[in-house]
Order: sequence, then C-alpha cells, then structure tokens
Amino acid sequence: MRKNVLYRCLCCFTLLAIPANLDAQTTASKAASELKPLTNSDFETGDLTGWKHWRTKFCSISKDAYSGKYALQVGPERAFGVQEVKVKPNSLYRISAFVKTDSGAEEIQLKISDYGGASLSVSSALTAYTKVSLDFQTAFSSDNLLISFIHPTGNGSGFADQIELTYLGEAPAPKIQEFVKIPERILKEDVGVSQLPNEKMKWFLDDKFGMFIHWGVYAAMPEGSEWVRHTEAWGQEYYQRRARDPKKGFTAAKFDASQWADIAKKAGMKYMAMTSRHHDGFALFDSKHPSSWTSKKDLGRDLVKEYTDAVRASGLHVGLYYSPMSWRYPGYYDVTGKDCKPNVWGYKTAAWHKADAKDMKEEVYEQVTTLFNDYGKIDYMFWDGGWLSQTVNREVELAFWDPGKYQNPNNEWPINEKFITKEEGTNKPLGIMGLVRKFQPDLVVNERFSWVGDVHAEEGGSATSGDIRYEQYGEKCLSLQKGGWGYRPNGKVFSFEEVAVFLSNCVVRNINLLLNVAPDREGVIPQNQQEVLFQTGKWLSKVGDGIYGTRGGPWQPLFGEYGFTFKGNKIYCHIYEGYRDFKSGTFTTQSLANKKVTKVINLYDGKELLWTKNKNKTITIAGVDYSLNSAATLLEITLAEPVFK
Repeated sequence: MRKNVLYRCLCCFTLLAIPANLDAQTTASKAASELKPLTNSDFETGDLTGWKHWRTKFCSISKDAYSGKYALQVGPERAFGVQEVKVKPNSLYRISAFVKTDSGAEEIQLKISDYGGASLSVSSALTAYTKVSLDFQTAFSSDNLLISFIHPTGNGSGFADQIELTYLGEAPAPKIQEFVKIPERILKEDVGVSQLPNEKMKWFLDDKFGMFIHWGVYAAMPEGSEWVRHTEAWGQEYYQRRARDPKKGFTAAKFDASQWADIAKKAGMKYMAMTSRHHDGFALFDSKHPSSWTSKKDLGRDLVKEYTDAVRASGLHVGLYYSPMSWRYPGYYDVTGKDCKPNVWGYKTAAWHKADAKDMKEEVYEQVTTLFNDYGKIDYMFWDGGWLSQTVNREVELAFWDPGKYQNPNNEWPINEKFITKEEGTNKPLGIMGLVRKFQPDLVVNERFSWVGDVHAEEGGSATSGDIRYEQYGEKCLSLQKGGWGYRPNGKVFSFEEVAVFLSNCVVRNINLLLNVAPDREGVIPQNQQEVLFQTGKWLSKVGDGIYGTRGGPWQPLFGEYGFTFKGNKIYCHIYEGYRDFKSGTFTTQSLANKKVTKVINLYDGKELLWTKNKNKTITIAGVDYSLNSAATLLEITLAEPVFK
C-alpha cells in the first residue's frame, strides 16, 4: 500500500519533517557547537567509513546524492546504517538529515537511541530529498548516542545524506515529580485473540528475573554462536555432519537440567526459558514431523522433556523459546515461489519454493502442538523469528502463518489435515494463538509471532532507558556472554555490577530481565557465567525486597542516576553511580505530598538511616553508604499508609 504521509511519529517527542526547499530553523548555538564532527556525515569519502558499526547491514554508497557526489543507500529489504558518537551529557541536541526513498511504497527512518532517553524515530516515504529532524536531551550520566538509518522492508531502498548534529545548550534541571498516575491496562485483541488479564499476568510481573538459555547444535561450532550457520553460509549437509561428530559435535553428554535449575535459583531467578528450536531448525524434543531434525533422532534424548520436568520440580516457572523460521528450507526466503529475497546461500526464485515453505509451516504446526500437548503446563513462551525472509512484513506473515485464533480456509499454504487441530463445536482449524489458548490457556507469550503479545520483548546490551512501561508489559532479554547468545569458547561476560544495574534499570521501568546463559556442546554452563550469576544471587538475597513483587514507580526514573519501585506501603529507591550527589552520602527523593514516612533503611545491611523532610515535600536521606555496593544501592522507605490506595 502506497504511503501518503511525510513522516510517522514513533515516540512522543519533538519530531520535525521539513521540505528540502525550506531553510532549517537556525539556532544561535549552532556555530558554537560543542561536539566533535560526525565521521563521514556527508559520505564524501565514497565508502562506509564511520558507518561500519556492527549493526550496519545491507548498506552501500550511492551516487544519488542530495549534495556532493555520494549518499548512503540503505536496502534493499531490511537494512541498517549505524554510527555511534560521543555527545555531551545533560545537553539538548538536534539531529537532522536529508532522506528519500526510491519508491513511495518504501520508507526510511532516522532513529536515535542509547543516549539515556527513549528511542526516537522519524520517517519519510517521499521520493524527493526531504529534511527530517529530531530534538532530544542526553542524560546527566550518558555521553553516547547511536544514530541509525533504517529501511524496514521492501524491494527498494532508502537514501540519507548531509547529517548534522547540533548542540543546543545545557539541559534544564530536573523538576520535582509528584506520584505518577498509573493508567488502567486495556486488554488488546488481535487476530481474534485477547491478551491475558492482569490476574494471569501477576506471576510474571512478580518474578522479575529469569534465565534465558540458548542451547543447540551451534554450541559445537567454535567459529560462531547461534547464527553460525548463517554467518558462515554453511549448507545443511555440512552443518549437520559437524553437529553429529561423536568427538567434537553436539553430545549433551553432561547435560543435567536439575543442575541448571539449581544455578538459576542460586542466581535469584524465578523462571527459565530454553530454546526448544532456534533458526537452524534443530529441535531439542521429539517432533513427529517427517522433515524434522531432532535431539531424539540424533541422540536418543528428549532434552526439552528433561528440562521441563526438572524446572517444574524445582518450583521455578517453566518457559520455552521457539523459532518458527528455519534456514533448512529455501522456501523461507521465497514463500510465493515468485520473489526470492536476498540470502547468504544464493537461493534464486523457483516455483517449488512455495511447496517447500508450506512444508516448513506444517512442521511448525506439528511441533508447536506437540510442545503444548506433551510437556505439561508451560508458563511462558518466547517466540522469535515469525518474520519471513528475515524481513518484517506483517501482512505477509499474517497471510502465511495464520497466527491468530483460526486458520484462513483460503490460505495459499494450506497444511495437511493430520497437522490440524480443530475447535470443538465449530470444527474450525486453529491458528497458532488458537492452539496456545486451547492447550495452554494461561501461557504468557511475547509479540514475535505476528500477534500483539502479552509481553513486549526488548533486546540487546544497550542500557534500558525511558519512562515506566505501564500500558504494555515488557521484558528485556540480554546475553550474559558478550557477543552472541549461543556458546563461544572463552566468551567474555558482563560483570556482576553490570548485571545488577541491568536488572535494576528494568524493574524501575516495570519490566523483567531475562538474562541468557550459553551452555557448551556437552550442556555445561561455563564457569565465568556461573560466577556472575552466583554473585547476583547473593546481592539479591539482601536487596530482593526492592525487586520481587514490586512495580515501577511511584516516580519516573532518571537514567543513570536513580529509579524507584514500590509495593504495599514501601518505596524502594534504586541509586546508581551516575547520581549527581553520589559523593555526598545523601539521597533526595521526589515529592511525597502528604505521605508520612515512618522509617528508612539501607536494604543491603538493614541499617536505619536518618532523614529530613524538605519544604518541597521531598525527603533527604543521610548517611547512605554507597560503598556497600556502588553498582546499585537500594533504600527502603516505609510509609504510614499504602503508596497507592
């Protein structure tokens, strides 16, 4: 469908889109910019110098420029051009660029992130160069900025040229906050299925901290991690032969699911989610589909059953990960058999791809039904990879997968009757979410299978920022191992202090942290990962009251400085090294209005602290020993009444 708008606002902020024939708004501070120039902001080097960030992909240099000789071309299909730069903390900025597309059906986005605020984006679908602009404020404790140009989908491309980053002055001092107003959650219905109500979401909101586990045959490939078959462009036969090598392949010889659950509990985690199948199509359970490749066939073991039984016995909530996409099927890149998308294996358009894609879909339906039917109660499902051809296009995803309550009887990819489950009474064939609600009615799922999701997934090693997430429950997933989700030999890991801040940053914004571990080919979680987990668990044994069972609030967080959680009549202050009065040994809250404080303690050692009520209805707490744990200090404020009545 042709877009007829100039831009789309993705976040509530000052977003400007200015026609190219108008002068940009001038600012007195522009000439006095206090920022080092962007690298190759006009692309006149004729190459991607400065834009070779690890997230950059499917980008090139074009001679279709706004000015000069060269511009950045982003695309075709899903593509990114990314640069990370240094900025001044606690400052106001404007970033602008000239952008265009080569078709009105395409779109290009300018996005900024990692500066201490919520990600902001402005888009254009115009085929003539147009100036777009974003105003933003960097955090007091942040000097980074990630600039991204994104072409979300489509056979065409987007173009960008003449990027400017302008310093607009120092940011104003933060204002004293009153208690936030918590909106009522309105359940969303999508493709015939409604989100779970609050009472069924409570366990998830209370647990806060979970263990993610990426484990599969890729753990036996030292060249990479879970995407190794894709990054190395290996064929299925070679990849499978490597996986089955009895000496160096995937053996699971030391896999003990009870030991994994014990590690998770010692780390203070309350739920777990293991990959039952990743994008390589290897299933860690007993799939009956004739095309399946499974641990039951290769090793004679149902690893998912061992895992679900052990986790359930441990008292933790049972979660799984499942990816419907599979590199084993060329049809994944060419579901219609008429338009093969770019891929590392060099697959070209072929009519037989449509039937191949249908076979892939049938395998997914058989496997999802098996997981829901044969493994007892499952509490959580992390979908991943519902997009086709590694390109986001929800219209095609809906048509292909039938992700809603029912399958479309006129679907172009009808699956075999033996892989269909029908609704009692109506005899209608159930779609993916129909299967979820039939077999696992309390299952919490995310949005990565073309359904709105009970939970929104945020991903990656960037610090969590922005305001409290009230209207859409959320979860951040992060790999403890730096670089890749699957096992890498001698992989470096985040420190305990970094993990503590990641977790705290999540809970003050009302979202969970799902922290990934990467077991080796035998099923052993590396020692350096275990050590960080155990340190985290010891910290949580002291400060867990400010984490578990809480909700974000009653005030908005300030990135890198502080945030808050609450439950009952208690408020928990989470204070970080970036707090501007960190060295004073004090902490000043936001406005408590007429709430009466009865006690304040440092959660880590239980020591009671002195406090003073200020004229602006804040309190200043004295004698805070930040040295007990400088990563994230938690103070508990007890009120004479509930925080919210």
